[in-house]
Amino acid sequence: MAVRRRPRFKFFIIMFVVISVFGAILAMLLRSRPTVAVEWASAEFDARFEMLIVRDEVVYLSKNYGKTKFIAEEAQSVVAGDAIAEVYEWGYNDDSLSKLVELQKSILKHQIEERRKGIIDEKLNEINGRIDSNARDIQQAVHKQNNFVMLGLERQMEALLSERMQYLKGVTVPDDHLRDLYEQEEELQNMFSKWRKLLVAEDGGAVSFYFDGCERLMSKENIGKFTRVAIEEVMAGKTVQISQDNQAYAPLYRLVNENEWYVVLLSDKRIPEMYKGNTFSIVFDEYLHMRYNGVVYDASGLENNDGFVYTIMIQDNIGALLGDRRVSARLYGVQESLRIPKSCVITIERADYVETLDGEYIPVDIVADDGEYVLIKNYQQQPALKLGQMIYR
Repeated sequence: MAVRRRPRFKFFIIMFVVISVFGAILAMLLRSRPTVAVEWASAEFDARFEMLIVRDEVVYLSKNYGKTKFIAEEAQSVVAGDAIAEVYEWGYNDDSLSKLVELQKSILKHQIEERRKGIIDEKLNEINGRIDSNARDIQQAVHKQNNFVMLGLERQMEALLSERMQYLKGVTVPDDHLRDLYEQEEELQNMFSKWRKLLVAEDGGAVSFYFDGCERLMSKENIGKFTRVAIEEVMAGKTVQISQDNQAYAPLYRLVNENEWYVVLLSDKRIPEMYKGNTFSIVFDEYLHMRYNGVVYDASGLENNDGFVYTIMIQDNIGALLGDRRVSARLYGVQESLRIPKSCVITIERADYVETLDGEYIPVDIVADDGEYVLIKNYQQQPALKLGQMIYR
C-alpha cells in the first residue's frame, strides 16, 4: 500500500522564495516599461485638394414659355418681390417679334433719313457711340465665350436702344407716314402686353441663370450622403441628368444663399485634421486674391472602407464662385492640442487608446499626425488625459 507523505515545512519555504523572486522579476519588468509625459503642442496643416462646390440654393422652375426676357442680372442680390424675368405666353410667336423689330427699324430709318436729314445732333451721336461700344463688348464676349457677362451686356443694349427710340420720338416732328408707323408699333406692343407676364423672386438671395445639371445632386440636403461614384462623376465634368416629372416645366433661375456655401473633397485615406469644428484658411487657385475661412461641417466614412468625404462650410460672400462647381484650393490651418508619441497609441477594434501608469485605458481622438507624434483630443464624457500626465509608450 502506497503511503501519502505530507509536504515538509522546507518545501513551503522554497515555494515562497520562488514566488517572491518571480514577482520581483515581474515587477521589475513592468517598472522598466518606458513612459512619457503628455505635452501641449501645435501643428500646421497645409495641403491642396480638388473639390466640389455645394451651394445652399433653390432652383425655380417655370413653364416653357414662348420667350423669356431676363430682368435681373447674373449674381444680382434680390429680395422677395423683385423682378426676375418677363415671359411671353398664349399666342406669342417669333413672327410677331420679327414684325415689331422690322417696324422699329423702319421708324428709325424714316426719323433719321427723312425727318432729321442733315441735322447735326450731338446727343444722338453720343447715344450711338455707346451703342457701338456695347456691340463691340458683346462681340468680344461671344468670341471669348464669356457667358457670365452676356446677360448684362444684352440688358445694356436693350436699355440703350430704348433710350435712342425715346429720344428720337421726343425730338422728331412726325409726318403722316411716321404717325402711321407709330400706330402700328403701339398696336403690336399692346398685343405683347397681353402675352407678357412678370416673374418675381419668391425669396431673397443671389440670382443665377446658369445650370450644370448637378444642382439636385450637389445640394445641401445631400451633405453626408455623397457616394464615391457620384463625386467622381461630377469631378470628371459629367452632367448628372435627372428627369423632370413634368416636361412642360424647366429650370429658370437659382436663388443662392450667398453667405453660406460648402466645398466637398474625397480622400482615399482618413485625414485626422478634418474633424468637425476644425477651421482652415482657404485660397482658390482661380481667385488667389481672396482668402476664405472655413469650418469642417461634416466628415463621413464611405461604405466598405472606400474612402472619406469631408465637407467644409464657408460663411462669406460667394462672389465669383457663384457659377463654379469644380475648384482647386489650398487649405491651411494651425491647431493646438495635447501631444504624445505615436507609439503610445493602442488601437483596439478601430478605436484609439492610451494606457496610464495605473493600467487605465483612456480613449483618444487623433487630430494630427506627423509620423512620429500625434495631436490628440479627449472624448466628452469619457476619462480624460491631462497635461503632464505620465503614460506608457
